[in-house]
Parts: sequence; structure tokens; C-alpha cells
Amino acid sequence: MKGINRIFICISLLFLGCQSSTKTQEASFKQLSNQIDLYANNCLKKGNINSLAIAIYKDGQVYQNYYGSAYKDSRKLPNDKTVYEIASITKVFVGSLAAKAVLENKIAIDDDIRNYLKGDYSNLEYEGTPITIKNLLTHTLGFKNRKPQKLEEIENKIASGYYENRSIAYNMKDFLEELKTIELDKKPGSFYQYNSIGPELVAYILEQVYRDSFKNILSRFLDELDMKDTYLENSQEQQSKNLMDGFDETGILAPKSKSPLLGGGGGMLSTLPDLVKFMKFQLESNNPLIKESTKTLFENNDDDKLGYLWEVGNAEEEGFYYLKSGTSYGIQSIILICPDTNYGLILLANNTSEKAFYDWVNLYNQIEPDLIKYPKINLVSLLKEELLTNTDKAIKRYKDSMQEGNKYYCNSNNLNSIGYELLNDNKTKESIQVFKLFVSEFPKNANAYDSLGEAYFVNSDYTNALINFKKSLELNPNNENAKNYISKIETLIQKG
Repeated sequence: MKGINRIFICISLLFLGCQSSTKTQEASFKQLSNQIDLYANNCLKKGNINSLAIAIYKDGQVYQNYYGSAYKDSRKLPNDKTVYEIASITKVFVGSLAAKAVLENKIAIDDDIRNYLKGDYSNLEYEGTPITIKNLLTHTLGFKNRKPQKLEEIENKIASGYYENRSIAYNMKDFLEELKTIELDKKPGSFYQYNSIGPELVAYILEQVYRDSFKNILSRFLDELDMKDTYLENSQEQQSKNLMDGFDETGILAPKSKSPLLGGGGGMLSTLPDLVKFMKFQLESNNPLIKESTKTLFENNDDDKLGYLWEVGNAEEEGFYYLKSGTSYGIQSIILICPDTNYGLILLANNTSEKAFYDWVNLYNQIEPDLIKYPKINLVSLLKEELLTNTDKAIKRYKDSMQEGNKYYCNSNNLNSIGYELLNDNKTKESIQVFKLFVSEFPKNANAYDSLGEAYFVNSDYTNALINFKKSLELNPNNENAKNYISKIETLIQKG
């Protein structure tokens, strides 16, 4: 009996321990979610983006949310039924289908693409080297011009909105005929040039080997992933009422995308929940097409690596990752998958101006470090308002909080941004305090000393400015900003 009681007590303690651990994880993830909400709302306050949709995945937990206005002249939030043009993210679906076809021995990546084209395409080689399926998947076709002339004219008209309410007098048959006129001036596989021609040709080849339309091939794959609200443009009638408005460089309503070809280069529409399903598939499934589609097929001297239309790489903290971004005339989108550290990120915005793009990238760069460091929380972000309004007190709180074990981490970009926000608001002494904190936390960061040097320079403390700029230059001999300031200071000292 005593033995049974002992076992019961052990099981109870284990159960209570699991409950406590689960509650801690839930609290940490809730705090992470709150941080993302804060980043998103601060991004929208800048006024360059109308609306955002964000989803994160970390260790099996998912958070998604919507921000801003979904449609022109409306305050309505986007929702789970809102449909987005995902543009070039379409390409990685084509890549997945190609990987599936390789695993099923329908195609091989080293196949000459002319094996699947009807007619004379003797032009699709360079000095005896033909274009292969691998070249289609890695943007290494070797074309002299990025695309056929007539297709380019059609796409320019689509971008101008000309075909908004008109049918396009150009299709795959016309494209295949134009393809016979293409010239190659580089060996296929030797030079990276981003294009949508490759994915369109992959879609066409899939039609030949499966003896079915690309639309049907894609639909079956989407059904396997339970992505019921994802489809090619113009393939569902209800899409128009839920299709997200996008805004172009000038801030006016952008024309909707229309593909004159099969849609493999960028013709898909999807919702945030469906994209989350795709993200979870990448991180949770053991389907062999995932490993196949993300293996490196091309690498150049700039360390750019490509899988089956995915951009792939390895990072110091994240480990292996792959990603794809897309830009339609009015929508920015990106999906990031990091299987080694078990996280993913989806970020959608409905503005494509230069300022909107800059804000979108900055938002991405705010969220990702928090996912990498999780369950640690970004303390600088938590204390941002206090750092801006009561710098002394906030720095003390920061130092005290950092003593609490491994609960928090410091984000260098956030510190730098806050320091410059203070400097631009003429709070020079406060900015010096923040940049000093930056230096103390990251003593080998050349940018920290450069920023502190600028603050001292604005405060007319040229001695300390010079010390910090020289330290920055010591850490980064290519820092032109430091060189310029050192020259200015030495000139001022000589004059004085």
C-alpha cells in the first residue's frame, strides 16, 4: 500500500510540474504575442501602411492577428476570410510540386526542358549547354533578356491597370511561340537573374507529365494541406468580395494582379489561416518533399543559395532556414521557416511604396529576433516608452531586470533606434545615456561606438566623440561614417 501511495505521489508531482511548466510557457508566449501587437501598432502609426496581417509559429504554438484597415475608405479590420495576393510566394508551391514530381520519378532536375516542349527550341541552349529543370527552379536560365518582348508589354499593361476589366489577348500558347525567339548569352546555371518565366515553365512541364491542368494539380496539393481558401486568380467567384485592397507607390488603389500564363510565377491568392497551415506543414510534417524542395540547388559567390524556388541558408543562431517574399502591385508578403529552431513567420502588408517597404522590413527585423531568443523577452522593447520619457529610471530598471536570470534579452537594434529617437528629439544627454548602455551591452559592436560618437558630436563634446569614432573604426575599418566624423572633428580642433 505504501508503495502504491509513493507512486501516486510521484505521478501527482509530475503532473503538477507539467501544469506549472505549461502555464509558464503560455505566459511567455502571451508576452511574445503582446510584443508583436505593440510592434505592429507602432508600425501602423507611421502612416505608410494601411493594414497588416501577422502570424508566428514557435515550438508548436501559433499566434496570428490583424491590424489596420482592410479596404479603401473603410475601417474594417482584415479577418480570416480576407484574401491576399501572395505574388511570388506562389513560386514555392510550384517548387513543392516539382519536388513531388522528382520523388515520384516523373521528372529529374537535370532534364533538358526541351524534352517537354513541342516544336523546335534549338535556341534554348548556350554553347551546347541546354536549359534544365534545375535552371528553371533557380532563376539561372541564361536569357539575354529577362522575358519575351510581347509578354513584357502585356505585363506592363497589367501593371498600369489596363486589363482590370478587359480580357488579356495572350496565353500560354502565345508564350511558347515567343519562347522560340529567346536568345541566351550566358551558360544556363552560371548566372542568377530573378524571373517568373522559370516557374511558369515548371508549371507547364507538370501539366505534361501529369496529363492534367496546373490548376487541378495545384488544387489536389492544396486539398492535402486542407488549404480550402487558397487558389489561382479568377478560379473562384467569391474571391472579389474578400480580396484585400492594396496601395501602390503613390498611395492610390493598386490594380489587381492578372496572370496571362498558368499562374506559376505569381498567380495565387490565399488567406492568413491557410498560409499558417502551409507554415505548419513545413515545420511539423515529415513529408519527404519538404527536404527535397529545400535542398541547395544553386549557390553563387555572394552566398546566395536557392532550393526549389526557396531562398535557403544557414545562420549562426537560427540554423537552417528558408524563406520567400512576394510583391504584387499593392501587397507585400513574406514567409520564413526555421526548422532547426522550430519557428516561422508570416507578414503581410497592403502598401508597396518605398516607405511602406522600409517599415515592413523593419517590422520583420523586430519580430524575428524575439522568435530566435524566445522564451526570453525583449527588455528594451518593454521599456521603450520609459526610456524615451524617463531615461535614468528606465536604465536603472533595465539593469535591475537583467539580473533576473535568463528571463530577458537585449536587442541592439532597438537600443540604437531609441537612442536616435532621443537624439532627433533634441534630448542629447538622454541619447548619450542610451548609447552608453548600447556600448556596455555590446562592447564589440562598431555601430554602438559610432552612434555614441554622433551623440557626443551633437553635444559638442569632440574629445569623447573622437574617442568613440576611433574605437568604431578599430572594430570596423570600413566605417566611412566614422572616417568622415574623425576628419570633421580634427578640422574643428585645428580651427579652434
